[in-house]
Amino acid sequence: MLPRFLVVSTVILLLAPIGHAQTVRFNTNVGNFDMELNPDSDDNLQVLVDNLLAYVEAGRYNNTVINRAADNDDTNPDNDFVLQMGSFVIDSIFPPATSAELSANPIETFDPVTVDRDDDRVVDFPTESNTRGTVSLALSNGPNTGTSSFFVNLGDNSQLDSQGFVPFATIPDMSTIDLIMQLDNVNFYNTSSLTFHDIPMIDNGTFVYIEEAFVLGAVVAASAGEGSGSGALNAIAVPEPPALVLAVGALMVLSLLSHRGYA
Repeated sequence: MLPRFLVVSTVILLLAPIGHAQTVRFNTNVGNFDMELNPDSDDNLQVLVDNLLAYVEAGRYNNTVINRAADNDDTNPDNDFVLQMGSFVIDSIFPPATSAELSANPIETFDPVTVDRDDDRVVDFPTESNTRGTVSLALSNGPNTGTSSFFVNLGDNSQLDSQGFVPFATIPDMSTIDLIMQLDNVNFYNTSSLTFHDIPMIDNGTFVYIEEAFVLGAVVAASAGEGSGSGALNAIAVPEPPALVLAVGALMVLSLLSHRGYA
């Protein structure tokens, strides 16, 4: 007869979730790139991961323009700064004739992410550095002001670390990001910030924009949802197949053992 503790321990192991980083795919009109969320499984970053997933699952990144390809006005790619996106839905993929005619609507945002609970303008936990390929939320005024907008670091931007910019994801393959940075860009100087400076443009005269963002391995169902006028997609996450198999197997073991007097 199997000891009861051995049976219970086996079932617990079978039911335990399989740890892995989630990956979000961004389809753009230039190419695709994948974003690996919290690759080191740092619990402190979960609030940032949940924030980005909320926008993805609500479809709010769909049809949003890549609004800043900051290259420091330098032709040397080694001096590139950041590629920023996730803020504005565009009415047209073609730019207007003048800055005044630019029509880009801010996406509806959720509450800002809190990473500084005592509000001393210092992040509450140790963070990774803003190095090439890492992703952080854009901030407007301190660590607790990040919402939908994020940027990909294109080089060593460690000077951002002390300013509250917390890397929470990585881009394993930067090919598409680098391709976007090679495009010409335009500026709309009538804006009050850097939001619409260095906007990348394709050779055919169109903006670069995110066509769709979704979680790899999730079932995505189209539905009418709240958010921007572009419509929303509700991504319904489902358990990974191995987890389902193990869970069902564990239940079968429990049932069998209970009938044989082990449970």
